[in-house]
Amino acid sequence: MKRLKVNYITLIFNFFIFIFISKSIYSNESIFEIKGNNYTDYDVIISLLGEIPKNLNEEYSNEILNTLNDSELFSEVSVEFDNNKYLIKVKEFPTINKLSFINNERLNDDELELIASAINLEIFNDSSIDLYVNEIKKAYISFGYNNIDIQYSEIFNNDNNTVDLYFQIDEGSITKINKIFVNGNESVLDQEILEIISSKTKTFKNIFANNNYKPSKIKKDEYLIINYYRNNGFVDINIETQIEYLKSNKVNIYFNINEGNIYLLSSIKILDDNNLLDSNTLDLINYEIDKLLQNINYFSGEAINELRSTISSIIINSGNEFFEIKVLDRVENNEVEIIFQILSVSPRYTKQINIIGNSRTFDYVIRRELEIVEGDAIYDSQIKNIQQKLSSLNLFESVIVKEERIDNSNVNLIIEIIEKQTGTFNAGVSVGTLDGFAIVTGLRESNFYGTGRSLDLLLNTSEDKNQFKLATTDRLSYENDADISYNLNYKQEDFSTSSSYKLDTFTSGIGIGYKINKNVNHNIDFEYVIKDYQITNTSTASDSIKNSSGGNVSFLFKNNLRFSTINPGFISRNGTYINFNNTLETPTSSNNGFIRNILTMKQYYSFNRSIYSFQTRLGNIFSLNNNDILTDDKFSLGGRWLRGFDNFGAGPRNSITSYVGGNNVIVTKLDYSYELTKSSDFPVYLNLFNDYGLIWENKTKPSQSDNNIRSSVGFGIKYYSPIGPIGFSWGFPIMEEEYDINRMFLFSIGNID
Repeated sequence: MKRLKVNYITLIFNFFIFIFISKSIYSNESIFEIKGNNYTDYDVIISLLGEIPKNLNEEYSNEILNTLNDSELFSEVSVEFDNNKYLIKVKEFPTINKLSFINNERLNDDELELIASAINLEIFNDSSIDLYVNEIKKAYISFGYNNIDIQYSEIFNNDNNTVDLYFQIDEGSITKINKIFVNGNESVLDQEILEIISSKTKTFKNIFANNNYKPSKIKKDEYLIINYYRNNGFVDINIETQIEYLKSNKVNIYFNINEGNIYLLSSIKILDDNNLLDSNTLDLINYEIDKLLQNINYFSGEAINELRSTISSIIINSGNEFFEIKVLDRVENNEVEIIFQILSVSPRYTKQINIIGNSRTFDYVIRRELEIVEGDAIYDSQIKNIQQKLSSLNLFESVIVKEERIDNSNVNLIIEIIEKQTGTFNAGVSVGTLDGFAIVTGLRESNFYGTGRSLDLLLNTSEDKNQFKLATTDRLSYENDADISYNLNYKQEDFSTSSSYKLDTFTSGIGIGYKINKNVNHNIDFEYVIKDYQITNTSTASDSIKNSSGGNVSFLFKNNLRFSTINPGFISRNGTYINFNNTLETPTSSNNGFIRNILTMKQYYSFNRSIYSFQTRLGNIFSLNNNDILTDDKFSLGGRWLRGFDNFGAGPRNSITSYVGGNNVIVTKLDYSYELTKSSDFPVYLNLFNDYGLIWENKTKPSQSDNNIRSSVGFGIKYYSPIGPIGFSWGFPIMEEEYDINRMFLFSIGNID
């Protein structure tokens, strides 16, 4: 028994000896010998080789050689195979010890080192340096530097195999856009396209425009133009862009457009093979479809996407969250039939929401726009809505939203953004016979210190008016899309020639604004107003103004509802504009309060080279305590809203320098414009017009007052020049009173409507 025990222990001992010897024979140390790896760990090199063949042979030497050369860790590699052993000799690339930069102004040292860190620039070799130089050039190009030249030199430290790199940077000057040409656009005006693109040229009316040439902007412009065309029925739109480099370090940009044909929207159908929709839900969806088909008859990608979002919301509200809407189309004879296919999908939940690329913008600015939080169910329409909503903030160059699948029921949501410059400084001039010479300058920052808060500064100065305005707007809360705004406004106005007084007004206010839908906006404001009336002629000033001489305090509540489908650009061609403004001055104000209502409507139609427009304004104001309404709060008639008459030229007055105005007004403008220059970059229009206006009612009747309609006819020229729109018009009163003040000729630069 004792002998058996000894033999058993011996057997176990011999087994472990055999395992140890076998492992030693076939260990990496026994088949690989590496020399020259002073700074690269042995195991790191072996790990690069991957799976080692069981049968050692000389052919494997070539594979080792190729693998180590491809690793870009070594400047030299040799491999020898002898006695079932591989002898590997390497010469390591030096590691980078220090980066130094010379003549860099636009990007500072920290920003250039951040680029190096982003690409893990640690080893000195040709490919890593080429990559780094290219990344620096990309950064410079994003700011408009397209002629950047980068050279480098190195100092080796042989003691520790490191290198110090010195980059000599010749930034050159920023490439500027000289001119932008649009070719092939038969259905859309040049000015409309120039308005929607982000690339700009400097003009007299906007001398501070950012006209830096950036290739990334051109790509975005192509997308904006294509999207604009597709939303107006041009499905086959195609654009080729050409860049002409000039010796002056400027470029001309050519957008060559092939519009294709207009596609009509024939029908929209719902395909619900899985019977996910009940009858009530289907009725609501069909109602939205019918409403869309009544409003447009051409195919619009934007309208279809909005309808898709609306249908998605209807289905979610019905209690079904796990579905997918596929948009199918059937095209025949330039007509498009849209089919919304409703499919059931497996539940997916959001585990994490990760935001990448917002080095400036705070996370909360982005997260407050999201419909979901971690743990919520997510579906395809939400992802598209998130991307569209973040893009609409106009804070980012691009927004990409994608899913990272964790398992069958959980995903991470990745939001990748590229930020853009959000500050602009604008300056312009307006010259005219009505307002004289005016200079308007403004500063706007729409992402103040990365908070998503906008900041607007405006300075407007002319002969009869000086204005300074400061306003800031921010999101009211995370749960809604309402914005809260604060403003300060100081204005000096001179009414000496029309009403014998001057007026200084200081306004501070707070307001809330939000979009009801794409075309409708609603604003509610509360303002505290201090007015200082200075009488310039006591013998002609109205009694209400003389009674209010000095300081006056008002508290105003304003309600404004605006609807607009007017086309972009400063030539209004198509669409409807309706604006209702309601103002309540509280009875606690100095003048015991009033209610004022103004309704403005505009309608534009275009056909070939002709534009027809109808504009009207209705206004009413009444005192809450049966007092006289102050002249500056009442309505006036004349100028641009009744051509042929001067500002404050038509309606009740006491004398030539004591215009009173009225508590009610109605005015209508009928215009026909015909383009004299076909498809010009700077079109000229012949304009024919007929205006009608009536102003009436005062508590204290002025010495010269009536309830008669005023009317005028006339013609003019509108020239949309490189320095801005220029207008000439001649108006001839055909219905007037002898005490009215006429102004038959009007000239204006900057404001010609």
